[in-house]
Amino acid sequence: MVWNRDQPMTPIAPPSANTKVVILIPHRDESDYRAWRHRWKDELEKPQGTSYLESRGLSLTTNRTKLVEMALETDATHFFFLDDDVMPPPGVIPALLATGQPIACGLYMAKKNKATRGLSAWMRVNNGYASIDLKQEARYAQVDVTGLGCVIIHRSIFEKVSKPWFVWEPDGVSEDFFFFEKVARELGIKPMVDMEMRCSHIGVFSVDTNGNFDTLEL
Repeated sequence: MVWNRDQPMTPIAPPSANTKVVILIPHRDESDYRAWRHRWKDELEKPQGTSYLESRGLSLTTNRTKLVEMALETDATHFFFLDDDVMPPPGVIPALLATGQPIACGLYMAKKNKATRGLSAWMRVNNGYASIDLKQEARYAQVDVTGLGCVIIHRSIFEKVSKPWFVWEPDGVSEDFFFFEKVARELGIKPMVDMEMRCSHIGVFSVDTNGNFDTLEL
């Protein structure tokens, strides 16, 4: 499902003066990417009252669960998951809020080998999933699954969806696929991707949405 750039969307949860965002940053281990944080944290456009919550030293699924539980104790209306290895464009938060959707996502390249690499936004195809194409006429695309590295989620999603929110079994789907499949099953809601909010996925290298690589140093 896509929208033409000139066609206004019908907002489900439009931002207002009462909109409050909490940025949730899960760290997968102590070797996180804090050295790069200054490259986006100071430049990131944030609504007044935006706060941060971070968690480390636990599994990714436990980190995400802990962060959501802490966020639910605040008065934040929107939870912005930003992985420690994703560098977003400065205007990503206002842009995703402006969609008015309960789940809105930025776009980045999944960290996979060259043969299987694709964008972190997938559509269900037969019994599996396929990454969407970067070249689309519409700015917004509704997909079945995205990564959780750059996504704004309205707090009502977590208030309505049953626990556990995140599960990653050894032979099962990853925690992001588990989450979005469960939200679709229980609430009938799917994520909206803003094709113009393109992030870099960093590590020992940076890869942009066109597949271009740039080696980084700590």
